[in-house]
Amino acid sequence: MHRTWLRRLRGALGTAAGALVWWSLAAADAANLTTETGGVRVEVGSAPQQPVRHRRATYTVRLTRIGGAPVTDARVTLTGRMADGMSVAAPLQPSAEPGIYRGDVLFTMEGRWDLTIRVVREDGRFEVSLTETVGR
Repeated sequence: MHRTWLRRLRGALGTAAGALVWWSLAAADAANLTTETGGVRVEVGSAPQQPVRHRRATYTVRLTRIGGAPVTDARVTLTGRMADGMSVAAPLQPSAEPGIYRGDVLFTMEGRWDLTIRVVREDGRFEVSLTETVGR
């Protein structure tokens, strides 16, 4: 299936600890997304790859520095919103493997969900936005 990715730097705001950077990835598949921002490589996966209404989907985010070292000092949150205002939120907890964060989401409606993964670290924060299509 052909996916079109639109990468656009929305902005950067200075903070005392670093910079806030937003990336927008239109029509990106959450089951297989890799991007880099702020010196961090972000890999997102979901199981199942095609989330289904009323069943839990587990999201996994791997964070590594450009040199390959895992990012272990992050707070990671996944939020989602539908056009009608329906929303979900899940903290992604650090796993036993350094740099891996996981959490479950229960989608109660099928259709298009706009997801945001927020990563907060001592030296700054950033968000990665993507779209997920939830099936029956």
